[in-house]
Amino acid sequence: MERTLRSIKERQSLFLNDGGRGRCARLLAFVPHQFVKSRRPNPKMLPAISLATLAMGLFPALSLSAAPAFTDANWTKLGSGLNNTVLALAVSGTDVYAGGKFTTAGGSGAGYIAKWNGTNWSALGSGMDGYVCALAVSGSNLYAGGQFANAGGNPASRIARWDGNSWSALGTGMSGYYVKALAVSGTNLYAGGNFTTAGFSTVHSIAKWNGSSWSALSLGMNNTVYGLLVSGSDLYAGGDFTTAGTTTMVNSIAKWNASNWAALGSGMSGTDLNSVYGLAVIGTNLYAGGLFSNAGGAGTGSIARWNGTSWSALGSGVAATNYYPSVNAVAVWGANLYAGGDFTRAGGSPANRIARWDGSGWTPLGSGVNSTVRALAVSGADLYVGGDFTAAGNQPASFIARAYLPALPALSVLGSGSEVTLYWPSTNTAGFHLEQTGTLAAPASWVSISPPVMDDGTVAWVTIPCTNSLQFFRLRRP
Repeated sequence: MERTLRSIKERQSLFLNDGGRGRCARLLAFVPHQFVKSRRPNPKMLPAISLATLAMGLFPALSLSAAPAFTDANWTKLGSGLNNTVLALAVSGTDVYAGGKFTTAGGSGAGYIAKWNGTNWSALGSGMDGYVCALAVSGSNLYAGGQFANAGGNPASRIARWDGNSWSALGTGMSGYYVKALAVSGTNLYAGGNFTTAGFSTVHSIAKWNGSSWSALSLGMNNTVYGLLVSGSDLYAGGDFTTAGTTTMVNSIAKWNASNWAALGSGMSGTDLNSVYGLAVIGTNLYAGGLFSNAGGAGTGSIARWNGTSWSALGSGVAATNYYPSVNAVAVWGANLYAGGDFTRAGGSPANRIARWDGSGWTPLGSGVNSTVRALAVSGADLYVGGDFTAAGNQPASFIARAYLPALPALSVLGSGSEVTLYWPSTNTAGFHLEQTGTLAAPASWVSISPPVMDDGTVAWVTIPCTNSLQFFRLRRP
């Protein structure tokens, strides 16, 4: 038995990445009938396995030999992906919507916009006749903005609504170059971009749709709006404008309080463009990413934090070699901020185009992606990433990928007589499947284990009969 436990310890150190087809937890191997005597978990036998949970007395608290917080195994592709750049992402329930420059999704035609349902890609009608640059969800409606003139084969100037079955225009839409940003607040939809009219109203790069008509937000901006964010009753706008409403010198970022525009300190400066592209809120802090080197006069690089009074840097920020990098998108998961762009370093360490800020330091997401990130969206424990890239975590991923944000779950095994119990943490593992094979020799044939999964909210487990041959198990999320 001692020899068998030593073998288990050695094998438990192995992680398996199945070529980008799914993400795997710790891989386990065992020789049945030999390594424990008790059917219930025995705390004296548990240093060889790893599970850090307390489960209502059924499983004791165990020491965790944890997976690294994020590795390349946390990255997965979404089917065969898309055939060109993703510019915008939005999530509704279990569906992920992508918009951009692509015309196929999953190998089938998709006019610049498509839906991923967790398994397959599908088109949204006949899509658009031009790029989709912005997406937002409100209830059962998906709003899309961009450079198109038609949606679903019907006129829809720069903006349209998908109700799950068909496309419709929002009044007469916009006249101008494009819609670059969308945000929802209650029954109102805000649109930003580069346009001069919305419906029958004269506007300047920003407008509000109340469900039936368009209206201006004071005098609007004097240049393009690239990012919008609603927080409470306030609307934040970022772009390359210098004025907002009657307020002068807002410098790339401003706040709308339903009546007036206000500056956030002295705004952004330090580069030729001084643009804000992405906005996010954690608690009382507003985060802005873009292409600038100073915020409020302080050297921040291309990402900064506004605490309601002043701007500050996020450590040493992001950097690149031989060019000044931009942060194109930001997203929030818990207390963590994720930033994507064209940078190659974050906090002084390598971070290929995507990184996490935890409030005190930067961490890369494995080996990142191989080209620019342009869009981010969070759903549950998943971060969806879109852009120009063709690889994520050193695995093929055509312009879109998914990052599982927690540490990969540790799979543990205990045997008793003619049965084996496999168990793992319940938190953030609802989409994982338990699989089994008799060999790791290529090509290994993994088979799903079908017995019912028991789950007490902290620990999930399966009990299966033993065999008289070596078996390997893994948790994998397609």
